Amino acid sequence: MSTAARGRVTRRDYRLADGAPAAGWRPAARWRRFSAWVLDLALFAVTLGIGWSMWVWRDWARGTTPGKSLLGLTVFDTDTRRPATRNRMALRALVYQVVVVLLGVVTLGLGWLYCVGAALGANRRTTYDEWSRAVLLERPRQAFR
Repeated sequence: MSTAARGRVTRRDYRLADGAPAAGWRPAARWRRFSAWVLDLALFAVTLGIGWSMWVWRDWARGTTPGKSLLGLTVFDTDTRRPATRNRMALRALVYQVVVVLLGVVTLGLGWLYCVGAALGANRRTTYDEWSRAVLLERPRQAFR
């Protein structure tokens, strides 16, 4: 994928971890992105955070989380055009998402509205996706078979 002049994401140059083209991958649907977030919260609660944390450590190496993995979503690094590394995933989750939460608290919710608006835009990227130079892509449907 490359970023066009107006900031839209195109899938042209992205590659999977094995080097194969990410043909057919597209920006994650909004409902799928939200469902992965809810699934991650539920899995965290069910495993009391312990099992989920171990699962996250394993999945971050492949650019995903437990919820994203179950729904066929992968975070791609816009610099390398490959699935995000564990370091990029940790930076995205532990730094940028925390900053977004803090912005929401400090601005009494207005910061969150901005972040939600960004995720609902044509590019389907949250503020922390932009800051961490990441894009969330969805596997093609035939890949689920």
